[in-house]
Amino acid sequence: MSELPEWVKRHKKPGIAIEERNGRYYATRVKSVWDPNKRRARKITVEYLGVVTPEGIIPPKHKRPVKVGGIREAGHVLLLNHFAKPLLKPLQQYWPDTWQSILAAAVLKLIYLEPFKRLSFHYETSYASQLWPDAALSKNSITQLLEKLGSDWGAQRCFFEDISQGNTHIAIDLTQIFSASYNISWLEKGYNAEDIFYDQFQILLLWSIETHLPAFLKILPGTASSARNLLHAVYESNLRNVTVVGDKGFFSDENVRELEEAGVHYILALKRDTQFIEYPSATQYKNYFLYRDRAQWWRERMWKGRRVVVYLDKVMAGEEETMFLKRVEEGRSTMKEYRKHRNWFGTLALLTDTGMDAKELYEMYKTRREIEYAFDALKNTLECDKTWIQSRESLQGYFFIHFISLYLYSQVLEHLRRKDLLQRYTVRDVLCFLSKVYTVDVNGKQVVGEITKSTRELID
Repeated sequence: MSELPEWVKRHKKPGIAIEERNGRYYATRVKSVWDPNKRRARKITVEYLGVVTPEGIIPPKHKRPVKVGGIREAGHVLLLNHFAKPLLKPLQQYWPDTWQSILAAAVLKLIYLEPFKRLSFHYETSYASQLWPDAALSKNSITQLLEKLGSDWGAQRCFFEDISQGNTHIAIDLTQIFSASYNISWLEKGYNAEDIFYDQFQILLLWSIETHLPAFLKILPGTASSARNLLHAVYESNLRNVTVVGDKGFFSDENVRELEEAGVHYILALKRDTQFIEYPSATQYKNYFLYRDRAQWWRERMWKGRRVVVYLDKVMAGEEETMFLKRVEEGRSTMKEYRKHRNWFGTLALLTDTGMDAKELYEMYKTRREIEYAFDALKNTLECDKTWIQSRESLQGYFFIHFISLYLYSQVLEHLRRKDLLQRYTVRDVLCFLSKVYTVDVNGKQVVGEITKSTRELID
Protein backbone atom coordinates (compact mmCIF):
# COMPACT_ATOMS: atom_id res chain seq x y z
CA MET A 1 0.00 0.00 0.00
CA SER A 2 1.37 3.44 -0.96
CA GLU A 3 2.16 6.02 1.68
CA LEU A 4 -0.95 7.90 2.84
CA PRO A 5 -0.99 11.70 2.53
CA GLU A 6 -0.56 13.59 5.80
CA TRP A 7 -4.17 14.90 5.77
CA VAL A 8 -5.35 11.28 5.55
CA LYS A 9 -3.01 10.04 8.28
CA ARG A 10 -4.62 12.46 10.74
CA HIS A 11 -7.72 10.28 10.68
CA LYS A 12 -5.89 6.95 11.01
CA LYS A 13 -6.34 6.20 14.71
CA PRO A 14 -6.59 3.01 16.74
CA GLY A 15 -9.64 1.11 15.63
CA ILE A 16 -9.93 3.03 12.32
CA ALA A 17 -8.64 1.62 9.02
CA ILE A 18 -8.25 3.67 5.85
CA GLU A 19 -8.21 2.15 2.38
CA GLU A 20 -7.43 3.82 -0.96
CA ARG A 21 -9.51 2.93 -4.04
CA ASN A 22 -9.29 4.77 -7.35
CA GLY A 23 -7.71 7.81 -5.79
CA ARG A 24 -10.25 8.15 -2.98
CA TYR A 25 -9.84 7.21 0.67
CA TYR A 26 -12.43 5.32 2.69
CA ALA A 27 -12.49 4.92 6.47
CA THR A 28 -13.93 1.97 8.39
CA ARG A 29 -14.16 1.09 12.06
CA VAL A 30 -12.38 -2.21 12.79
CA LYS A 31 -11.68 -4.45 15.78
CA SER A 32 -9.72 -7.61 16.54
CA VAL A 33 -11.43 -10.92 17.29
CA TRP A 34 -9.95 -14.33 18.11
CA ASP A 35 -10.13 -16.86 15.28
CA PRO A 36 -10.12 -20.33 16.89
CA ASN A 37 -9.44 -22.05 13.57
CA LYS A 38 -6.33 -20.01 12.83
CA ARG A 39 -5.51 -19.76 16.53
CA ARG A 40 -4.77 -16.07 16.23
CA ALA A 41 -6.48 -12.69 16.20
CA ARG A 42 -7.86 -11.17 13.02
CA LYS A 43 -9.38 -7.79 12.13
CA ILE A 44 -13.02 -7.45 11.13
CA THR A 45 -14.92 -4.40 9.85
CA VAL A 46 -17.51 -3.11 12.29
CA GLU A 47 -18.96 -0.27 10.22
CA TYR A 48 -18.26 1.95 7.26
CA LEU A 49 -17.44 5.49 8.43
CA GLY A 50 -17.32 7.37 5.14
CA VAL A 51 -15.07 9.15 2.63
CA VAL A 52 -11.92 10.82 3.96
CA THR A 53 -11.46 14.41 2.76
CA PRO A 54 -9.14 17.24 3.83
CA GLU A 55 -12.11 18.68 5.77
CA GLY A 56 -12.82 15.42 7.61
CA ILE A 57 -14.67 12.14 7.22
CA ILE A 58 -17.97 12.55 5.36
CA PRO A 59 -20.41 9.87 6.57
CA PRO A 60 -22.76 8.07 4.15
CA LYS A 61 -26.11 9.78 3.45
CA HIS A 62 -28.15 7.51 5.69
CA LYS A 63 -25.97 8.43 8.67
CA ARG A 64 -25.87 12.17 8.13
CA PRO A 65 -28.04 14.28 10.44
CA VAL A 66 -31.30 15.29 8.77
CA LYS A 67 -31.46 19.02 8.05
CA VAL A 68 -35.03 20.24 8.28
CA GLY A 69 -35.70 23.64 6.74
CA GLY A 70 -38.77 25.77 6.09
CA ILE A 71 -42.34 24.53 6.35
CA ARG A 72 -44.71 25.88 3.68
CA GLU A 73 -48.43 25.66 2.99
CA ALA A 74 -48.62 23.60 -0.17
CA GLY A 75 -51.76 21.53 -0.74
CA HIS A 76 -53.94 24.28 -2.18
CA VAL A 77 -51.10 25.68 -4.32
CA LEU A 78 -50.33 22.24 -5.78
CA LEU A 79 -54.00 21.62 -6.60
CA LEU A 80 -54.41 24.94 -8.41
CA ASN A 81 -51.12 24.43 -10.24
CA HIS A 82 -52.55 21.14 -11.52
CA PHE A 83 -55.68 22.85 -12.82
CA ALA A 84 -53.58 25.65 -14.36
CA LYS A 85 -51.91 23.28 -16.86
CA PRO A 86 -54.15 24.33 -19.82
CA LEU A 87 -53.07 27.95 -19.22
CA LEU A 88 -49.31 27.41 -19.10
CA LYS A 89 -48.57 27.33 -22.82
CA PRO A 90 -50.51 30.52 -23.76
CA LEU A 91 -49.24 32.36 -20.66
CA GLN A 92 -45.64 31.49 -21.53
CA GLN A 93 -46.21 32.39 -25.18
CA TYR A 94 -47.70 35.85 -24.66
CA TRP A 95 -45.90 36.85 -21.44
CA PRO A 96 -42.61 34.92 -21.44
CA ASP A 97 -40.98 37.21 -18.85
CA THR A 98 -43.87 37.62 -16.43
CA TRP A 99 -46.03 34.50 -16.70
CA GLN A 100 -44.86 33.23 -13.30
CA SER A 101 -45.87 36.51 -11.65
CA ILE A 102 -49.30 36.39 -13.35
CA LEU A 103 -50.01 32.82 -12.28
CA ALA A 104 -48.64 33.23 -8.75
CA ALA A 105 -50.72 36.39 -8.20
CA ALA A 106 -53.90 34.70 -9.51
CA VAL A 107 -53.39 31.58 -7.38
CA LEU A 108 -52.65 33.53 -4.20
CA LYS A 109 -55.58 35.91 -4.82
CA LEU A 110 -57.94 32.95 -5.06
CA ILE A 111 -56.55 31.15 -2.01
CA TYR A 112 -56.28 34.04 0.42
CA LEU A 113 -58.69 36.68 -1.02
CA GLU A 114 -56.18 39.29 0.10
CA PRO A 115 -55.12 42.67 -1.36
CA PHE A 116 -52.04 42.74 -3.56
CA LYS A 117 -49.93 44.29 -0.80
CA ARG A 118 -50.11 41.03 1.19
CA LEU A 119 -49.43 38.61 -1.65
CA SER A 120 -45.63 38.76 -1.30
CA PHE A 121 -45.95 37.50 2.30
CA HIS A 122 -48.13 34.55 1.25
CA TYR A 123 -45.77 33.90 -1.66
CA GLU A 124 -42.80 33.50 0.69
CA THR A 125 -44.65 31.31 3.20
CA SER A 126 -46.30 28.98 0.69
CA TYR A 127 -45.12 26.51 -1.92
CA ALA A 128 -45.76 29.16 -4.59
CA SER A 129 -42.20 30.43 -4.09
CA GLN A 130 -40.90 26.97 -5.06
CA LEU A 131 -43.21 26.46 -8.04
CA TRP A 132 -42.69 29.94 -9.48
CA PRO A 133 -39.28 31.13 -8.23
CA ASP A 134 -39.09 33.98 -10.76
CA ALA A 135 -42.39 35.59 -9.72
CA ALA A 136 -42.07 39.22 -8.59
CA LEU A 137 -44.86 40.37 -6.27
CA SER A 138 -43.49 43.49 -4.61
CA LYS A 139 -45.54 46.69 -4.81
CA ASN A 140 -43.45 48.14 -7.65
CA SER A 141 -43.42 44.82 -9.52
CA ILE A 142 -47.22 44.42 -9.26
CA THR A 143 -47.78 48.01 -10.41
CA GLN A 144 -45.62 47.46 -13.50
CA LEU A 145 -47.19 44.05 -14.16
CA LEU A 146 -50.78 45.35 -14.16
CA GLU A 147 -49.91 48.27 -16.43
CA LYS A 148 -48.05 46.01 -18.86
CA LEU A 149 -50.82 43.41 -18.90
CA GLY A 150 -53.58 45.92 -19.52
CA SER A 151 -51.72 47.88 -22.20
CA ASP A 152 -51.32 44.76 -24.37
CA TRP A 153 -54.97 44.04 -25.14
CA GLY A 154 -53.94 42.20 -28.29
CA ALA A 155 -52.08 39.58 -26.23
CA GLN A 156 -55.09 39.17 -23.94
CA ARG A 157 -57.42 38.65 -26.90
CA CYS A 158 -55.10 35.98 -28.33
CA PHE A 159 -54.92 34.33 -24.91
CA PHE A 160 -58.72 34.21 -24.64
CA GLU A 161 -59.01 32.68 -28.13
CA ASP A 162 -56.43 30.02 -27.25
CA ILE A 163 -58.16 28.86 -24.06
CA SER A 164 -61.81 29.13 -25.16
CA GLN A 165 -63.46 25.76 -25.66
CA GLY A 166 -66.96 24.61 -26.53
CA ASN A 167 -69.50 25.91 -29.02
CA THR A 168 -72.05 27.63 -26.78
CA HIS A 169 -71.38 30.62 -24.53
CA ILE A 170 -73.36 32.94 -22.34
CA ALA A 171 -72.54 36.64 -22.06
CA ILE A 172 -72.83 38.17 -18.60
CA ASP A 173 -72.67 41.86 -17.83
CA LEU A 174 -71.44 41.72 -14.28
CA THR A 175 -72.88 44.17 -11.79
CA GLN A 176 -71.56 47.69 -11.67
CA ILE A 177 -68.28 48.11 -9.82
CA PHE A 178 -67.51 51.36 -8.08
CA SER A 179 -64.08 52.93 -8.09
CA ALA A 180 -62.42 55.70 -6.10
CA SER A 181 -59.65 56.10 -8.70
CA TYR A 182 -59.72 59.54 -10.32
CA ASN A 183 -57.28 58.90 -13.15
CA ILE A 184 -59.58 56.82 -15.38
CA SER A 185 -61.22 59.33 -17.68
CA TRP A 186 -63.92 57.08 -19.15
CA LEU A 187 -65.54 56.14 -15.82
CA GLU A 188 -69.06 57.55 -15.50
CA LYS A 189 -70.99 58.70 -12.46
CA GLY A 190 -73.77 56.58 -11.05
CA TYR A 191 -75.47 55.66 -7.79
CA ASN A 192 -74.37 52.68 -5.74
CA ALA A 193 -76.57 50.63 -3.38
CA GLU A 194 -76.31 53.34 -0.71
CA ASP A 195 -77.38 56.03 -3.22
CA ILE A 196 -73.89 57.56 -3.26
CA PHE A 197 -72.85 59.19 -6.53
CA TYR A 198 -69.70 57.33 -7.59
CA ASP A 199 -67.47 56.61 -10.58
CA GLN A 200 -68.29 53.17 -11.94
CA PHE A 201 -67.76 50.66 -14.71
CA GLN A 202 -69.00 47.23 -15.79
CA ILE A 203 -67.43 43.96 -16.89
CA LEU A 204 -68.42 41.62 -19.70
CA LEU A 205 -67.67 37.96 -19.07
CA LEU A 206 -68.23 35.20 -21.63
CA TRP A 207 -68.71 31.72 -20.23
CA SER A 208 -68.65 28.31 -21.92
CA ILE A 209 -71.77 26.24 -21.28
CA GLU A 210 -70.05 22.95 -22.19
CA THR A 211 -66.89 23.33 -20.11
CA HIS A 212 -68.23 25.59 -17.33
CA LEU A 213 -65.15 27.78 -17.75
CA PRO A 214 -64.70 31.51 -18.44
CA ALA A 215 -63.64 32.33 -22.00
CA PHE A 216 -63.38 36.13 -22.31
CA LEU A 217 -63.37 39.25 -20.13
CA LYS A 218 -63.39 42.95 -20.92
CA ILE A 219 -63.97 46.17 -19.01
CA LEU A 220 -66.98 48.15 -20.28
CA PRO A 221 -67.33 51.89 -19.64
CA GLY A 222 -70.61 53.39 -18.55
CA THR A 223 -73.25 53.18 -15.88
CA ALA A 224 -76.09 51.74 -17.94
CA SER A 225 -76.31 48.14 -19.05
CA SER A 226 -75.89 48.95 -22.73
CA ALA A 227 -76.57 46.23 -25.29
CA ARG A 228 -74.49 48.18 -27.80
CA ASN A 229 -71.36 48.09 -25.62
CA LEU A 230 -71.96 44.45 -24.81
CA LEU A 231 -72.46 43.45 -28.45
CA HIS A 232 -69.29 45.25 -29.49
CA ALA A 233 -67.30 43.23 -26.94
CA VAL A 234 -69.01 39.98 -28.00
CA TYR A 235 -68.00 40.58 -31.63
CA GLU A 236 -64.47 41.38 -30.48
CA SER A 237 -64.26 38.04 -28.65
CA ASN A 238 -64.70 36.20 -31.98
CA LEU A 239 -66.92 33.65 -30.20
CA ARG A 240 -70.10 32.41 -31.84
CA ASN A 241 -73.45 31.13 -30.56
CA VAL A 242 -73.54 33.54 -27.62
CA THR A 243 -76.65 34.04 -25.49
CA VAL A 244 -76.87 37.17 -23.33
CA VAL A 245 -78.03 36.37 -19.80
CA GLY A 246 -78.91 39.69 -18.19
CA ASP A 247 -79.84 40.57 -14.64
CA LYS A 248 -82.83 42.72 -13.70
CA GLY A 249 -81.12 46.00 -14.52
CA PHE A 250 -80.40 45.07 -18.13
CA PHE A 251 -83.91 44.94 -19.57
CA SER A 252 -85.16 47.85 -21.65
CA ASP A 253 -87.02 48.09 -24.94
CA GLU A 254 -83.92 49.57 -26.56
CA ASN A 255 -81.60 46.79 -25.33
CA VAL A 256 -84.00 44.08 -26.50
CA ARG A 257 -84.28 45.73 -29.91
CA GLU A 258 -80.46 46.01 -30.21
CA LEU A 259 -80.00 42.31 -29.38
CA GLU A 260 -82.70 41.17 -31.80
CA GLU A 261 -81.34 43.31 -34.64
CA ALA A 262 -77.89 41.79 -34.04
CA GLY A 263 -79.31 38.26 -34.05
CA VAL A 264 -78.07 37.54 -30.51
CA HIS A 265 -80.32 35.43 -28.28
CA TYR A 266 -81.13 36.58 -24.77
CA ILE A 267 -82.48 35.53 -21.38
CA LEU A 268 -83.29 38.62 -19.29
CA ALA A 269 -84.52 38.72 -15.72
CA LEU A 270 -87.30 41.25 -15.14
CA LYS A 271 -87.99 43.43 -12.14
CA ARG A 272 -91.04 42.31 -10.22
CA ASP A 273 -92.83 45.60 -10.83
CA THR A 274 -92.51 45.32 -14.63
CA GLN A 275 -95.98 46.24 -15.87
CA PHE A 276 -96.59 43.48 -18.40
CA ILE A 277 -95.90 40.63 -15.93
CA GLU A 278 -98.98 38.84 -14.59
CA TYR A 279 -98.80 37.40 -11.06
CA PRO A 280 -101.73 35.04 -10.41
CA SER A 281 -102.27 33.13 -7.17
CA ALA A 282 -100.09 30.08 -6.45
CA THR A 283 -102.84 27.69 -7.57
CA GLN A 284 -102.57 28.99 -11.14
CA TYR A 285 -99.04 27.58 -11.57
CA LYS A 286 -99.75 24.17 -13.12
CA ASN A 287 -96.26 23.03 -14.16
CA TYR A 288 -93.14 22.33 -12.11
CA PHE A 289 -89.65 20.82 -12.18
CA LEU A 290 -87.13 20.02 -9.44
CA TYR A 291 -84.03 22.15 -9.05
CA ARG A 292 -81.64 21.10 -6.29
CA ASP A 293 -84.39 19.15 -4.57
CA ARG A 294 -86.84 22.07 -4.57
CA ALA A 295 -89.96 22.38 -6.69
CA GLN A 296 -89.99 25.34 -9.08
CA TRP A 297 -93.49 26.02 -10.35
CA TRP A 298 -93.88 27.97 -13.59
CA ARG A 299 -96.28 29.42 -16.12
CA GLU A 300 -95.70 31.09 -19.47
CA ARG A 301 -97.30 33.81 -21.59
CA MET A 302 -96.36 35.92 -24.61
CA TRP A 303 -95.53 39.63 -24.67
CA LYS A 304 -95.06 41.32 -28.06
CA GLY A 305 -94.16 37.98 -29.62
CA ARG A 306 -91.62 37.16 -26.91
CA ARG A 307 -91.87 34.53 -24.18
CA VAL A 308 -92.22 35.53 -20.53
CA VAL A 309 -91.75 32.63 -18.09
CA VAL A 310 -92.69 33.30 -14.46
CA TYR A 311 -91.34 30.92 -11.78
CA LEU A 312 -92.66 30.43 -8.25
CA ASP A 313 -90.54 28.97 -5.45
CA LYS A 314 -93.09 28.28 -2.71
CA VAL A 315 -90.42 27.84 -0.03
CA MET A 316 -88.93 31.23 -0.85
CA ALA A 317 -92.43 32.71 -1.08
CA GLY A 318 -93.14 31.61 2.49
CA GLU A 319 -89.89 33.15 3.73
CA GLU A 320 -90.56 36.45 1.94
CA GLU A 321 -94.14 36.54 3.21
CA THR A 322 -92.94 36.08 6.80
CA MET A 323 -90.39 38.88 6.43
CA PHE A 324 -93.02 41.23 4.94
CA LEU A 325 -95.53 40.55 7.71
CA LYS A 326 -92.83 41.30 10.29
CA ARG A 327 -92.43 44.68 8.60
CA VAL A 328 -96.20 45.18 8.91
CA GLU A 329 -96.08 44.39 12.64
CA GLU A 330 -93.19 46.83 13.08
CA GLY A 331 -95.16 49.57 11.33
CA ARG A 332 -92.81 49.79 8.35
CA SER A 333 -95.42 48.43 5.88
CA THR A 334 -99.20 48.05 5.73
CA MET A 335 -101.63 45.23 5.05
CA LYS A 336 -102.74 47.13 1.96
CA GLU A 337 -99.19 46.85 0.59
CA TYR A 338 -99.10 43.19 1.61
CA ARG A 339 -102.26 42.39 -0.37
CA LYS A 340 -100.86 44.28 -3.36
CA HIS A 341 -97.53 42.42 -3.43
CA ARG A 342 -98.25 38.97 -1.94
CA ASN A 343 -98.40 37.25 -5.34
CA TRP A 344 -94.89 38.57 -6.05
CA PHE A 345 -93.31 36.61 -3.21
CA GLY A 346 -90.92 33.87 -4.37
CA THR A 347 -91.22 34.74 -8.07
CA LEU A 348 -88.71 35.20 -10.87
CA ALA A 349 -89.68 36.35 -14.38
CA LEU A 350 -87.49 35.71 -17.43
CA LEU A 351 -87.95 37.24 -20.89
CA THR A 352 -86.41 35.24 -23.74
CA ASP A 353 -86.36 34.70 -27.48
CA THR A 354 -84.81 31.23 -27.18
CA GLY A 355 -86.52 27.90 -27.70
CA MET A 356 -85.29 26.51 -24.38
CA ASP A 357 -87.81 24.85 -22.12
CA ALA A 358 -88.63 26.35 -18.72
CA LYS A 359 -86.12 24.23 -16.80
CA GLU A 360 -83.25 24.97 -19.22
CA LEU A 361 -83.97 28.69 -18.98
CA TYR A 362 -83.99 28.59 -15.20
CA GLU A 363 -80.72 26.63 -15.02
CA MET A 364 -79.06 29.03 -17.45
CA TYR A 365 -80.02 32.02 -15.32
CA LYS A 366 -78.87 30.28 -12.13
CA THR A 367 -75.53 29.60 -13.80
CA ARG A 368 -75.16 33.34 -14.23
CA ARG A 369 -75.86 33.90 -10.53
CA GLU A 370 -73.27 31.31 -9.46
CA ILE A 371 -70.64 32.93 -11.69
CA GLU A 372 -71.48 36.36 -10.31
CA TYR A 373 -71.18 35.19 -6.71
CA ALA A 374 -67.76 33.66 -7.43
CA PHE A 375 -66.53 36.83 -9.11
CA ASP A 376 -67.90 39.02 -6.30
CA ALA A 377 -65.75 37.16 -3.77
CA LEU A 378 -62.64 37.84 -5.85
CA LYS A 379 -63.31 41.54 -6.41
CA ASN A 380 -64.02 42.30 -2.75
CA THR A 381 -60.41 43.49 -2.36
CA LEU A 382 -60.86 46.15 -5.06
CA GLU A 383 -61.06 49.06 -2.61
CA CYS A 384 -57.85 47.92 -0.85
CA ASP A 385 -56.12 47.54 -4.22
CA LYS A 386 -57.08 50.94 -5.62
CA THR A 387 -53.52 52.33 -5.27
CA TRP A 388 -52.46 49.80 -7.90
CA ILE A 389 -55.30 50.78 -10.25
CA GLN A 390 -54.73 54.30 -11.52
CA SER A 391 -55.35 53.88 -15.25
CA ARG A 392 -57.58 52.02 -17.69
CA GLU A 393 -54.63 49.75 -18.54
CA SER A 394 -53.92 48.79 -14.93
CA LEU A 395 -57.66 48.17 -14.38
CA GLN A 396 -57.80 45.76 -17.33
CA GLY A 397 -54.61 44.09 -16.07
CA TYR A 398 -56.10 43.83 -12.58
CA PHE A 399 -59.18 42.00 -13.82
CA PHE A 400 -57.13 39.78 -16.11
CA ILE A 401 -55.48 38.42 -12.95
CA HIS A 402 -58.98 37.88 -11.54
CA PHE A 403 -59.99 36.12 -14.76
CA ILE A 404 -57.20 33.57 -14.19
CA SER A 405 -58.38 33.17 -10.58
CA LEU A 406 -61.96 32.62 -11.76
CA TYR A 407 -60.76 30.03 -14.29
CA LEU A 408 -59.02 28.07 -11.52
CA TYR A 409 -62.03 28.46 -9.20
CA SER A 410 -64.25 27.04 -11.94
CA GLN A 411 -61.90 24.09 -12.47
CA VAL A 412 -62.12 23.17 -8.79
CA LEU A 413 -65.91 23.61 -8.88
CA GLU A 414 -66.18 21.30 -11.89
CA HIS A 415 -63.90 18.79 -10.14
CA LEU A 416 -66.33 18.70 -7.19
CA ARG A 417 -69.26 18.35 -9.59
CA ARG A 418 -67.62 15.36 -11.33
CA LYS A 419 -67.02 13.66 -7.98
CA ASP A 420 -70.59 14.41 -6.85
CA LEU A 421 -69.29 16.36 -3.85
CA LEU A 422 -71.00 19.71 -4.44
CA GLN A 423 -73.69 18.95 -1.88
CA ARG A 424 -71.01 18.52 0.81
CA TYR A 425 -68.18 20.89 -0.06
CA THR A 426 -67.56 24.32 -1.56
CA VAL A 427 -64.44 25.52 -3.35
CA ARG A 428 -63.52 27.48 -0.19
CA ASP A 429 -63.80 24.24 1.81
CA VAL A 430 -61.36 22.48 -0.51
CA LEU A 431 -58.80 25.27 -0.37
CA CYS A 432 -59.13 25.48 3.42
CA PHE A 433 -58.62 21.73 3.94
CA LEU A 434 -55.64 21.66 1.60
CA SER A 435 -54.00 24.59 3.40
CA LYS A 436 -53.21 22.05 6.15
CA VAL A 437 -51.04 20.04 3.76
CA TYR A 438 -47.47 21.29 4.11
CA THR A 439 -44.12 20.71 2.47
CA VAL A 440 -40.97 20.47 4.58
CA ASP A 441 -37.43 21.15 3.35
CA VAL A 442 -35.50 17.98 4.24
CA ASN A 443 -31.85 17.97 3.18
CA GLY A 444 -32.63 20.43 0.39
CA LYS A 445 -35.62 18.49 -0.96
CA GLN A 446 -39.31 19.38 -0.60
CA VAL A 447 -41.22 16.58 1.12
CA VAL A 448 -45.04 16.65 1.21
CA GLY A 449 -46.48 16.04 4.66
CA GLU A 450 -49.27 13.70 5.69
CA ILE A 451 -52.63 13.96 3.89
CA THR A 452 -55.71 12.91 5.85
CA LYS A 453 -58.25 10.48 4.44
CA SER A 454 -60.98 13.14 4.20
CA THR A 455 -58.66 15.53 2.36
CA ARG A 456 -57.53 12.82 -0.04
CA GLU A 457 -61.19 12.17 -0.88
CA LEU A 458 -61.35 15.72 -2.26
CA ILE A 459 -58.34 15.48 -4.56
CA ASP A 460 -58.10 11.87 -5.77
